Formats: sequence, C-alpha cells, structure tokens
Amino acid sequence: MKQLRRKSNKFLSLVLGLSLLVSSAVGSFAAPAQASAESAAKANSLQQHWAGTVLKEWQDKGYIKGDEQGNLQPDGKVTRAQLAALINRSFQLEESKTVSYSDVKAEAWYYKDVAKAAAKGYMKGYEDGTFKPNANVSRQELAVILTSLLGLKPSDASNSFKDTANSPAWSKGAIGAVANSGLMKGNDGNFNPLASATRAEVVSVLDRALKQSSSQAIVTYNKAGSYGPSTGSETINGSVHITTADVTLNNLIIEGDLLLGEGIGEGDVTLDNVTVKGSTIVEGGGKNSIHVVDSVLITVIVNKKDGSVRIVAEGNSVVSQVTLQSGAILEEAGLSGLGFQDLILSEQIPTGAEVSLAGKFETVDVVATSLNINLTSGSIGELAIGDQAAGNNIQIGASALISSLILNAATNVGGQGSIGHATINAPGSTLAQRPGIISYNNNSSANIGGQLSSGSTGNSSGSGSGNSGNNGGGSTQPERNHLIVTNGKVSLKFISAVSGLELADLNVAATLAGDAVSLENVAFDSLANELSFDPLSLAEHYGKQLVVEVTPQEGVTKFSGTLSGSVRLEGFAGTIVDVDDQPVADMTIKFRRGLANTNGAVAATVVTDQNGRYLVNLPAGVYTGELNKAGFIKGYVVGVSVTDTFNQNEDATAIKVPESGELRIVLTWGEKPLDEDSHLIGPTPAGDNFHTWYADKVHRFNGEVYADLDHDDVDSYGPETTTIRKRVDGIYTFYVHNYSRNGFDGKETLRKSTAKVEVYDATGNPLATYHIPTGEGTELYWHVFDMKIEGANIEFIDKNLLVDTAPSGSVSEPSAEYALLQQEQNKLASVTTVTYNTQPGEALSLTYPGESLLDDTEVKIRSLFPSSVTDDVYLAKSPDLSKVILSQYNNTGGPVFYSAEVELSRGGFTVTSWINIELPTLDVLLIEAKANAAALGRPELAGEIQAVEDALVNGADITAKIAALQSLLAALANL
Repeated sequence: MKQLRRKSNKFLSLVLGLSLLVSSAVGSFAAPAQASAESAAKANSLQQHWAGTVLKEWQDKGYIKGDEQGNLQPDGKVTRAQLAALINRSFQLEESKTVSYSDVKAEAWYYKDVAKAAAKGYMKGYEDGTFKPNANVSRQELAVILTSLLGLKPSDASNSFKDTANSPAWSKGAIGAVANSGLMKGNDGNFNPLASATRAEVVSVLDRALKQSSSQAIVTYNKAGSYGPSTGSETINGSVHITTADVTLNNLIIEGDLLLGEGIGEGDVTLDNVTVKGSTIVEGGGKNSIHVVDSVLITVIVNKKDGSVRIVAEGNSVVSQVTLQSGAILEEAGLSGLGFQDLILSEQIPTGAEVSLAGKFETVDVVATSLNINLTSGSIGELAIGDQAAGNNIQIGASALISSLILNAATNVGGQGSIGHATINAPGSTLAQRPGIISYNNNSSANIGGQLSSGSTGNSSGSGSGNSGNNGGGSTQPERNHLIVTNGKVSLKFISAVSGLELADLNVAATLAGDAVSLENVAFDSLANELSFDPLSLAEHYGKQLVVEVTPQEGVTKFSGTLSGSVRLEGFAGTIVDVDDQPVADMTIKFRRGLANTNGAVAATVVTDQNGRYLVNLPAGVYTGELNKAGFIKGYVVGVSVTDTFNQNEDATAIKVPESGELRIVLTWGEKPLDEDSHLIGPTPAGDNFHTWYADKVHRFNGEVYADLDHDDVDSYGPETTTIRKRVDGIYTFYVHNYSRNGFDGKETLRKSTAKVEVYDATGNPLATYHIPTGEGTELYWHVFDMKIEGANIEFIDKNLLVDTAPSGSVSEPSAEYALLQQEQNKLASVTTVTYNTQPGEALSLTYPGESLLDDTEVKIRSLFPSSVTDDVYLAKSPDLSKVILSQYNNTGGPVFYSAEVELSRGGFTVTSWINIELPTLDVLLIEAKANAAALGRPELAGEIQAVEDALVNGADITAKIAALQSLLAALANL
C-alpha cells in the first residue's frame, strides 16, 4: 500500500557536469562583466556567506552566473519561473506539454520551463487559471515541489518544528519528507514555512538533491553470476534491476526497489541475506524460480504475465506484504523466520488464474474474482473475500487450516482441510466441510456439507455438529484460561464461567519487550470481564511485545492460576481533511480487515480529533476504514499495519455532500498511476462549452461559479472531485486522463488502476457508479459518461470506453445574442481619458475612438469611485445609472483617476468590464484645445486661441480658464 511502497525516483541517473546557465531573462542570473578588483571583492564577500562554497562551485561550473554587476545576490528571492528553470536544467528535463495559464504567454522567456514543469507534474497552476510566474517561492512551497519532483515519502516529521502546527495540510507531509531526507533544515527549531526561499537556499537544496539522486543510481545485473560480498553487508542507496536468469544476490541492503525483470524468463534468482526497503517487483521467473533466503522484503508485487512464477521463503526470511497482480506459487520451506505475512490478491489478477499457497500466512485478502486458490498445506490466520470478489474457488488441503474465513461474496470452498470460524456475510457460498463455528450476517445462508444452512436476522452464531474432522479451534469454549490482549484492553477468558469479579480481586502485571511496565488508569468491566488501560504509545514502543499476566489477589478464590496473553504493539495513524485541506474532526472510522472490505466485521473504531488525526491499534495487516460523519459522503481510507514500521500518514480526503441542486463527480483509483486527472466538458448559459481540468479548474459565468475541479489529487488513490454548482441544460462529458502517461516502464496503465467514478447529489447517495474496464491496453483516456440535463431531469449516457485521444464533448455554438453582447463588450475601452471637448454635465465616451454601442444594448454603471486621493467629486453616475457624467473640471496640480464597473446586457445575458478613467487637469485640457485649434490654421480662431494662452500664462482663476475654454469650443463648433 501507499506507505509501504516508495515511489520510483525518475531522476536517478544524473550527471552533475551540466550547465545550469539560466538565460539573462531570469533576472538575477544574468551574466556579469566586472573588473578584476570588483570581482575579488565580491568573491571575498561570497566566501563569507554560509552558502558561499556551493554557490562558488556552481558559479565555477557555469551552473549560475551573477547579475550585470557580477553579484550572485545569495539572499535574493527566487520566483516560481526561476525555480522551474533551475530544476529543468539541473535535472535535464526535456518533456513538455502545452499550457494555457492566463499569465504565461507563449512569447515569455519562461514559457518552455513552465511547460516542462507541467509535463513532469512537480509544479501546477492555481484555481484561477494562473501560474503566478513572478511570485516568490516560500519554503513550504519549495518543500512541496521537491517532494513531488523526487517522489519523496510524506512524513509527519514536520511536527518536530515549533512553527508548523498551523501549516496547511498540503504542506505538512512535504515538510516532513524534505526534513527526513536532509534536503531542508530548520533554524532554532523552526522551519519558517512562510518565508521566501532565497537563492542560496534553493541552490543548496538542489545541490543536495542532485547529489542524493546521483548516489541512488539504478544498479543493473544483466549477466548470470553471484553479486555482493561473501561476508558482512553492502548497502546500495538506489534501486536494483535483475534482467537475466541465474543471478544470486548476497548480503545486500537495497534502499530503493528491486525489480526482477521479464528477462529472467523461466530462470532462477536467489536472494541470500538481502534486505529490500522499497518494493520488490517480480515480473520474471518460473516454477522453480525465486528463492528468498534469510532475507527481509517489506513489500512484494508479483506480475508475471503467465502466472507461472514460484516464490519460496526459506530460513529466517520475512516477507511483510505480497500483492499478486497475476497468478503465482508462494511457499515456505525450512523456515525459521516469520515468512509470508500478508497477501493481497488484487483485482488485476486475470479471471481463472491459479494461486497456490503452502506455508503460514497471517492474512489473505481477496479482491479479484473467479480465481482458483489452493492452500496445499499450512495455515491462513484470516482469509477475507471482498464484497465484489465473487466466483472464487478455494481448495483447502487435508492438512491445511483456515482459522478465520470471512465471505463477503459467494465463494466455493472445497477440500478436506479445516475451517475454524466462518463468517458468512453474503448468500450463495458452498463449503465442503463444516467449520467449527459459523456466524451469519445480513440474513445470509450457505450450502455446507450438502445442506443449506442459514442464520436469523442480524448476527447469529452456532457451533458445528456432525463429522467436522479436525476443525482447529471448532469449540465454542477456550481450551484453557487465558487473556486476549490488545493495546488498551484485556479480555479474561475462562473455561468455566466466572462472575462477580472486581478490580480488587485481580493482580495485574505487564512487561514490554521483557521489561516490567506499569499500565496506567486500569479499570475493570465486571459484566464483560474486561480490563482497560491507557494505550501505550506506538511512536515510542512500536513493534515491542506487550505481555500481560493476571493472577488472583491473595485470598481470592473466584478463580485460580495465571491467565496470560500478549500482543505486538502495531497499528497506524493518519489525518482526515476535506477538499480545502481543513482537518475533519469527530469523523468516525470503522476499520475492517482486508483491502476493499466494506461489509465485514469491524476490527476497530476510532474518531478523529480536532486536528483530524486518528490512531488505531491493530495487528499487522491491510485494513479498509469506512469514513462516516453527517454532511459527508461515505468514503474510505486504506491503512497498513506492518511489523517494523509505524505508518503515521495513512491519510484520506473526506468529501462533503453536495448542496441542493449540485452534482459532485468523485474519482478514486489505486496506487498506480500516481496522477489521474478529471475533465468535465459542459454547456454554458451562452450556448458554448466550458472545460474544467487541473489547468483551468473553475468555470465562471457572469462572476458566478458554475462548475469547478474542487479537489485535484496528484499522489495516488484520490479522491478527485468535480462539482457542477449550477446546472445548465445540455450535454456534459466526463473523462479521465492518465497524467502519469503509463509510468516510466509503460505498465502503470488506466486499465490496471482500479479506477472508479461516482456521481452524487444532495442526498449523499450515488446516482451512477462506473468501474474502469480492465485487461491489456495503454490508452491514456477513459471516457466515463455523457450526461444530459433538462431541467430537473438527469439522464446518464454510459460510455465506459478506453480511448487514445481525449473526448471533445458535444460541440455547441454561442448564441447569436451572446456573441453580439461580446462584440459590444469589446468596444469598451480598458483605459479612457476625459478630453477637452467634454464639458461639465456631459457624458464621457466609454468606448474606443470610432466605436459606439448599439441603441438596444443596456448599460449600467455598477460602481464608480476615485482610485487616487481626492476630496472633490469630478465624475458621477447619471440618474438612470447608464452614463458617467463630468461633474466639474480638475483644477488641481495633477490628474485624477477613477475606476468604473460597467455592465452590459442583451437578451437576458450580462457581462461586466472595468474601465480606468483619467481626468487631466484643466490646464492640460486648455493646452490640448489650443494646440488642436492652432493646427487648423483658421484666422477666425486667433482671438479665442490668444484668450486661452493668456489664461495659461497669467495664472487666471478657474472661472477665467473655463470661460476661455468654452469660448474656444463654441468657436470651433461654428466653423
């Protein structure tokens, strides 16, 4: 699952000897031209700077250069455009895509760098459709960009800083990631998340990233042989690829991933004393193939196309989690370690595939359908069939045992082996052998041993009867007095009923990893015979064994002897936020054992705190948490509890129920591909189309939001939500784009993403649900549905097609009336100046010269106010609000500026524009009028021109100036 699998670092093989020379358009990185004495002085100053060494290194290599004075300005700020340019050059990124940000023009120096950043996905735009290329980058934004760029694992290490408690949820995990990786550090316990990143900081961080990446190069073994030291151990910081058969790895610690590639064919690979901290991906190998000896594999993903691969765990090996995407054979042989623990049979396994198991498995979660699963020997602690996983066939060998079998879908269970406890949650199953205990839920039934068996409404339980064979725990009573221990609760189990116990009767002792520990706030429920205590901190004691013993106090005769039990302290934690990245408090989460298990028995229930945080104590395994809170759509979070790692970022986004009249489209998917994007095309009130997607998230009409991509998820699973706020009659088209473009190896396809789309209205119930088609194929687009809206009626037109080109939606033409209104709007000047021939009481022209609005276009001055300081009123609205009127001339020492919001209306449509109005001084108007009159060369104007000249030269009062101007205007009018 997501916290167990490290993301692939796409930038592992980097050459540091490259030029980061940023063009002169990047401002502070322009080329210097300084005299040697000045250069020496600057070099001395640079040496004294804390980042002087790395800045000098980059300067000497030509990565950066100074400004025109040769100054590197290490404490200067870095803009988003500059950061994109530096990253693209340093990481040698060339792939680009067309971008349509409103503030990134094709001719801008940074357009290509923004396009490359968009293609790689490490920087995106804002909800208003802008990129803000000239905005300074804050330290928390830098952390987010680096985390996305390098595929770092989010972490809660941000909690170690004193000033990040109120940081937004979108940055906290990234701050922890860069802190854990050593890329960014704090100062005096503070991270300073809002401070602008300086050039020195950016260069230093990128330098660290380059060096880390170059040290994490992929090591490829493409020739048969034995690799690794014969004694001791060797650490490989990056990933390892094995592309041929007959390879043995010895005594290695692999920090990245291990790929057993298709080139292995049907050959063998042996891992001897190997630890893989990333994912082990098995794509090759035959029926006698992959040997795991004294090794530790955190997570294994098996995807051998013909399903013939065999994986054997031997010696002291531990394989924490295996996810099958194809058939496979998993066996334990000569095992002294924990061996295989948790197994997931994913829905990507082809129908009819064979899965053979031999060994002791903690959990097996079946999500796939119609598989043939054969437990030839050994045991499974808990096997859970998902509620969508119908048609599976399970064979249990004569010596094999399934301690707990949970059937959430119809399943055929055959063979001579034993079942301890079967929980039947759905009808239609067949069991050849009668389990020791059977529980029925939801009025379910099953054919057991050739006879129909069912339970009553609700939960029922009964012990088996007849010839059940070796049932491995089929008795309803324990075989001995013992304790069932969890972190926070101890249940006392007696062979014979014991009642009337009190806390004073009990002597409770506990050890943690062999050391005595005091349990705090111990209480006792005499009716349930249960002790409770404050759970021990998982952060402090994760993986330790808690042993509890209960004996009677001296003189107590209600029971005798020692009751003991133990539990390994395991679990996970996370944060639940809404689409605005605000924590969701008081959300109830019901966790069920197994992936995609939404109907089975609840293993634990927790409630989020005021910060949206939860913590659950659960044994190792995969769990599905059901999110419930009034006003929210029921959702899910996947949590993974593992034996050696405390996962503290099993996070999820909770989706609110839409408001009345709204429709919300919710996209969810699996771990890969990392980024799937939602696209909605629909009609506007004007008759044309809108298109919401990550680069243009909000569609507004007349200032109102009609549709928006209100949550864009870029890091696996989703949810990603698109909301129609105001419905418009017409055809809507919704499709999904694989933004990750099938991954670096071409295998992270949409078909394998397990994507699902649901459409909700204000009831909180899905109106429609779509599951992505599976199989082989590399299509980049999933055309999910079209939707026809007519008034209150909604009709879904199912598509559910994988295609190679983006759907275009229904083509609509703007209405003639709206098109005409847009033409009218284009006539309005963005800036206009009051001219000398406009007199007080007259209306200003608001259009471009030579343009005029149509008579039947309605005009309304919505607002008018001075945008410069003035105590006088020079412009005013006309009584009918249709015009801007000149109230008086400006006789001050400088121009006065106004802003006007103008609304135009036609045929029920309305548009608004802002116009900036400049009112020159009266002297300027006189000068312009005199110049234009003199240019005419008419002798009859000489007197009026001289009068204007006299008013200007002699400093006449305003009355004389106005009289001179109006006299000249009258003379001009009489020509």
